[in-house]
Amino acid sequence: MEGFTHPSDADREFRELRRRAYGPDPDISVDPPALARLRDLEAATRADISSPPVASASESAPDSDAAADAASIEHPLPKWSRLGWVGGALVLAVGIIMTILMLSAPRPEATLYPTRAAVDDQVRELVEGVPMLLVEASTLRGYGSYLGLEIWSGVDRFDAPCLVAIHRASGNLSKARCAPAPADLIMDVASSGDGFEGFEGRSGDGIIRFILRDDKVDAYVYLMPEEG
Repeated sequence: MEGFTHPSDADREFRELRRRAYGPDPDISVDPPALARLRDLEAATRADISSPPVASASESAPDSDAAADAASIEHPLPKWSRLGWVGGALVLAVGIIMTILMLSAPRPEATLYPTRAAVDDQVRELVEGVPMLLVEASTLRGYGSYLGLEIWSGVDRFDAPCLVAIHRASGNLSKARCAPAPADLIMDVASSGDGFEGFEGRSGDGIIRFILRDDKVDAYVYLMPEEG
């Protein structure tokens, strides 16, 4: 057809490189040789053409947008990098939530650690005097006293860990609890009964919850204040 010329290989290459640089899905930034080739062709085009042709309205808008965004398109943010930012934000959010939950969880009022206290006759008699308890006195380990209660841990005949609370002043075994691992070993001691009323130094009715965790015992106090 008259007036129509086939584009040369250089023209096709130039158009393809421009599409890769300024098109809807630019990828030339990850291909340094192609980017260098595009710059050489653009420099040659500017040198050869003294006055650039006037583009039609349909062509000028994409070219002007591409020129305005050329600097940002030169090094576009890879998709994997955007995914990395999203993943990092999710990890940060999860960390914040876990921190809030940890800070809002109840904290023990006291933590008891093992002592070198020996098992005396009173402790042995109180523990072995409960037939259903089946705790071996030789396995008892003391954790000291808290609010008038002596706390001991031991092992029953089924190898389950146990907690024992002894009230020395009344000479009673106030509470004992065993739980097979890996269940949590929790022992609640009420503020009334077993020969004593109220905890030493604390007023109000309620309980002390003792929880055996590894090599320590955490104590939580839940008391209702007395009516004034």
